[in-house]
Amino acid sequence: MKKNEMFGWIAYGAMLALVLGIGFGVIQPMIQGANDADQIMNPILLLVLAVIASLILNALLIEVGHLLGALIGKYGIHSVNVLFFNFQKKKEGKGVSFSFRSYDGLTGETVLYPKDVEKSKPQAVVYMPLVLFFVEVVALVVWIVLCEVGRNSGNAGLVWWEIFAIAALTVGGMLYLYDIFPAPLDSKNDGYLLTVLTNQTNRVAYNRLLLGNYQMLVGEKAEEMDVYDEVTDFTYGVNDIILYRRIGEGKLVEAASIAEKAVRSQATLSARLVHEASCQRVSLLLLAGEEEKGLLAYKEMSIEDKKHASLLGSAPAVRAHLVISGLVDGSYQETIRALDESDRAIRKSPEGKRALEENLIVDGLKMIHKAHPDWDLSAYNVGDEEEPSAPEEKDEAPVPEDKPAEGEGNPKE
Repeated sequence: MKKNEMFGWIAYGAMLALVLGIGFGVIQPMIQGANDADQIMNPILLLVLAVIASLILNALLIEVGHLLGALIGKYGIHSVNVLFFNFQKKKEGKGVSFSFRSYDGLTGETVLYPKDVEKSKPQAVVYMPLVLFFVEVVALVVWIVLCEVGRNSGNAGLVWWEIFAIAALTVGGMLYLYDIFPAPLDSKNDGYLLTVLTNQTNRVAYNRLLLGNYQMLVGEKAEEMDVYDEVTDFTYGVNDIILYRRIGEGKLVEAASIAEKAVRSQATLSARLVHEASCQRVSLLLLAGEEEKGLLAYKEMSIEDKKHASLLGSAPAVRAHLVISGLVDGSYQETIRALDESDRAIRKSPEGKRALEENLIVDGLKMIHKAHPDWDLSAYNVGDEEEPSAPEEKDEAPVPEDKPAEGEGNPKE
């Protein structure tokens, strides 16, 4: 088990222990000892509502904390996503657009960019959600104390509001435990940033990463950055920006070499990103026409890498499964399955990568069509249709075969 996978299990284990401990140690005895006559609603329904309310509240507080931290740290704000509700600044800079989008985070994501890569400080972005959670904890504790006082004064029905507050506090604690866990997890979390932003060098690198992602999102030319040879979950993002820049420049082999650095960094990189990098490497080499290198990269893919590709969970995975199925395995059915998932995967990609991913899929489809001209790919835009030739000019008055043209009559007898 990789170190960051172990951290993930520790975080989830701590969250589960928190929920079970409070659920069975505090809430269950309170429900069992409550007076049914004072019950305001079904206990299960009460707990479900408490969980939903706390989830929404804390998702909002975390992203509001990120927004306040961004203002303090001198960052610009591109978009805010709370539980798939995405609010994004319009390209012309006036107004905000709304859409439903996926995000990288447990409950949401705020996309920032530094106004100055040297001077913008991200620490407040991490700390402000904790400040708001502290305010929430104080408010809920006061709520619980007031309910206790009311119960002691004879208002037994307040026990249900106390249970509601305890459940909400538990859910909030679980979410923030994940968010401040000091290690890389499945989704982006603030605690990991604290471990890498302890010095100026990392802060500048992080700001360059944010700026590069933002420039890619809005279609601006990204600044040049150095490629990291030792890849971690943090430096992977920097390398990924450069990788897609090379793809945009048509330098697929160079982009594949950047992905290979991640494949070779299995000791320091999370398994998910290793699988993603493996998909990048093999697909880019095959699309570049480097058949020998592409086949070698395919042979080096682990079973987990291939499974990641076959699940079609991202654009690189779909792209890898497409070219492997079409150019290596010769599987028509799997090729069609990848093509059917390509539109969804492209839409799921960050905005700045979508056009590049679409072009790569189209290039792969053309190569497969050329390798298997007998395959029925008519439902997809192969993109190699020939331009219709111009119709040949016809005589204004066609001459019937049995009638001579004017001026060419038979000689008179």
